[in-house]
Amino acid sequence: MVLLIGCKKASNAQNRDLLDTVKTKKIEMPETNYLESLQYKSFVVSCGGGCAMTYIANNVEKENSVFKVKFTVEMYTNEQLSDTYNETYLFFYDQSPKINKIILKGTKNNALETLPNGARRSFIEFSENLIKASSSDNKNKSEENKFIVAKIPKKVNLPFSFYEYFNDDYSESKYPNYELKPLLIEFLKNNSYDAETYKGFVIRSDENFLYLVISILRGDSEYFVLVTTKNNVIIDYKEIGLIGDENPVTFKILPSFIIEEYHGNGPNLKAFEKFKINEEGKIVKE
Repeated sequence: MVLLIGCKKASNAQNRDLLDTVKTKKIEMPETNYLESLQYKSFVVSCGGGCAMTYIANNVEKENSVFKVKFTVEMYTNEQLSDTYNETYLFFYDQSPKINKIILKGTKNNALETLPNGARRSFIEFSENLIKASSSDNKNKSEENKFIVAKIPKKVNLPFSFYEYFNDDYSESKYPNYELKPLLIEFLKNNSYDAETYKGFVIRSDENFLYLVISILRGDSEYFVLVTTKNNVIIDYKEIGLIGDENPVTFKILPSFIIEEYHGNGPNLKAFEKFKINEEGKIVKE
């Protein structure tokens, strides 16, 4: 779910404080997420002069009657991405609960008082969705994962070697795969993995953790992205393979969750890089 408040370069002086942010070159992965159903949803609006902005609800946290929502903001000029930065808003509610104040972190401006009608309505609609999602989230904590269409998925036996997978003619019985749910597809698209087809291989599935290798088919290229989740929250991701050009990158995932990457596709290759999944589900260099 996303808020759109107009172009960053708008001339309305009273909105400038609400739009001043610290720019970042890299979109940060969310550290904690309170309302998974509102993550990674995007909405685009034109702000005139070839300018458009997309606000992506990247992280949602709640403390008492206050929600803190971090947005990744993508600015487009003439349909080209021209800037990416983060904005964090604090949503304050009364006991009703009804929204009574929305503050851009680092300022004292109340968006309900300073923004024009259209933007103010977007804030109010989003605040209502926060309350609805919060209520649903508290009442319906489901054990069903939010990322693949499978209640009890079968795991790929480790080591998972692309070379062996290739030699086994992509056997679905040996390498079961699953359809992705919209939340994970949206996450991949927002991280530049827009594609025609996706499928997920499970390498760990237990009470807390779900580790997936995602096959992403785009044109003649097939990308392999490792995604780690804990308690239905995405922890980390990393591209570990790319097939389809003259210099393929392949991989092997060991039972210890060490990932080896290779140039080419063959037996007895020497890894050019190694990573591992640590106890928290983060993918770190070995």
